[in-house]
Amino acid sequence: METHVDNQDIQSREQFELSDQKGCIEALLFTSKEPLKLSQLTRVSSFSKQTVEKIIVQLNEEYIATRRCFRIEQVAGGYRMLTLPEYHSYINKANIREKVVRLSQAALETLAVIAYKQPVIRAEIERIRGVDCGGVLRNLMSKDLVVIDGKSPAPGNPLLYKTSEYFLEFFGMPSLDHLPPLTEIEEHTDDNLPVLKLIKAGENDNENDAVIADESADISDSLPTENVLSDKAADEDIKVGLGSEENP
Repeated sequence: METHVDNQDIQSREQFELSDQKGCIEALLFTSKEPLKLSQLTRVSSFSKQTVEKIIVQLNEEYIATRRCFRIEQVAGGYRMLTLPEYHSYINKANIREKVVRLSQAALETLAVIAYKQPVIRAEIERIRGVDCGGVLRNLMSKDLVVIDGKSPAPGNPLLYKTSEYFLEFFGMPSLDHLPPLTEIEEHTDDNLPVLKLIKAGENDNENDAVIADESADISDSLPTENVLSDKAADEDIKVGLGSEENP
């Protein structure tokens, strides 16, 4: 006796399997407090890379079609579920804040030097800034924005410093390739410092402190206050201009 399977039943089963796969990836991203790399998603879900990438595209299409307040974005070499900038004001009103890092002008200048010159030794950072940077470096490392990247072959083998993966995550950048080229920045004069947007639009104009924060709020957590970092290179030196007058 032959068993006949209705085409509608087959399509229904395939649709259920796809929905189940989407739910798996969505659950992983929703509950993660940090970006998940493609390799992590494939390992945990047992799906192929192509399947995971296709699911992420389909989920974002569904979010757009249903006007959801979040998207799956590429951040720091991985994927993360983030709220859209237009909802930040509402989250701010609810006082949902986390990962707010307040940095002095000196710290912001040092971070800019490292971002563009990395890997770089402390002596080079101090040559560019013209002041001792030991305390500032320790401060940036304690905030996980800067890490040690081995030792230089120069005499004495001084430590090399670079920005961390958390630096990319915090500023909402997929990679350092999203930093403006120094050749473009060098074209500006001191009176016309370019604005290096490390986050999307929506900065808080009422915040006077120098604050760096996520591009978007983690949908399972909070929204940080936003700001911008200005940058200029002249005669191989990098200068940072910010509205904050906070002391180092």
